[in-house]
Amino acid sequence: CWNHVAGDRLERDDIAALDRFREALAARRPARSAGGPPDAILEQIESLRRSVPAFRDRLPPPGELRSRWAGIPTMSREDVAVRPQTLVPVDADLGRLIVYRTAGTTGHALLVPHHPRAAACYQPLLEAALRRHGVEPSFGPGRVACLLLGAQRRTVTYPTVLAAWGGAGFAKLNLHPGEWPEPGSPRRYVAAMEPFLLTGDPISFAELLRLDIPVRPRALVSTAVAMSAGLKRRLAGRFGCPVIDWYSLTETGPIGYACPRGEGYHVLPHDLHIEAIDAKGQPVPDRRRGEIAVTGGRNPYLPLLRYRTGDWGRLEAARCPCGDPAVRILDLEGRKPVLYRTPQGAVVNPVDLSRALRAFPLVQHAFTQRADLSCELVVRPIPGVPPPAPATLANAVRSILGGDIRLEVRLDPALGDRTAGGKVEPYRSELLLED
Repeated sequence: CWNHVAGDRLERDDIAALDRFREALAARRPARSAGGPPDAILEQIESLRRSVPAFRDRLPPPGELRSRWAGIPTMSREDVAVRPQTLVPVDADLGRLIVYRTAGTTGHALLVPHHPRAAACYQPLLEAALRRHGVEPSFGPGRVACLLLGAQRRTVTYPTVLAAWGGAGFAKLNLHPGEWPEPGSPRRYVAAMEPFLLTGDPISFAELLRLDIPVRPRALVSTAVAMSAGLKRRLAGRFGCPVIDWYSLTETGPIGYACPRGEGYHVLPHDLHIEAIDAKGQPVPDRRRGEIAVTGGRNPYLPLLRYRTGDWGRLEAARCPCGDPAVRILDLEGRKPVLYRTPQGAVVNPVDLSRALRAFPLVQHAFTQRADLSCELVVRPIPGVPPPAPATLANAVRSILGGDIRLEVRLDPALGDRTAGGKVEPYRSELLLED
């Protein structure tokens, strides 16, 4: 079932750097101060003033960064989609550059420059979240640390080992029946691997339940979209382990994990500054709803400066009943699980639609399926590039949802301009996951 070859691409020095990151994560959380980012993040931003074109255009004069923080223009996914060359430091060593393509479930797929060491920091952050849920990480050679589950018509699948976890095994699997030789194959394979940890999204976890796979992971982590309370209860009851919602974007890396007491999402990295801002980019008071914006991070090829995530919530600095003192994001309004159906009733994952649309020069799109199964696609083309023909876009959608789907396609160069942060809801459906 493998169709790809991948590895973590870590070098010897990276392992020592990851150990230092673990130490800093333990020692410097929480790190949030009133009036802007902590000094370490301000120093990082200031150090990039000359080398990052987008920073040169946005930052106030030296020495005024903290006092004029709220006036710094925000970044958005359009900067990444249309002007990526303004975000990469001009003096960056590109010798270890890797490129991640976002799944596209939050908008048109982006190409995100990344670094292997920065990407591997995901693992110490996940360790910290597991410990907060009472699970002590235990990884090493000879065992499978994690299976990342998907349930899509087509996706990348591969096995590898993770140097940051002592050479423990990892695999990305697709539970879609078309990927296996016979119906019982995924059930037998996952059970035989005895993974310590399962990660995925609500759609793949719902498929895990349907297949009734006899496996006992120590935790399940939902890494893509928010999970309903009902599905979380069913998973926890069936597998007898914590089910942890995980708030992360490809552009930002992990941001937070769901509180064990259900008190929102605790901000996890010490090197990210989180704000809740209004439509004009001004920070809103704690406990007031705003768009989540992120500054800092550890990706040398994509430093973030007040990056609008398109997700909304309220920040709470008061100490949480669970004991984690880090700031929380309450009432997070992020990505919700969405599914579509063909006229024949087959389930379609929005990731499959994203893959069909990613070949076109689009900034973002909005796809809606109504209860009667009719659909609408609205797209915003990239400025200065000939836009795709509506009929061509329709053919791409029909290749996934079927040739007889009722579909309207519209081009809208102003899509997103009428919404806060310029971001639209890319996938909507009037159908429910349990339908």
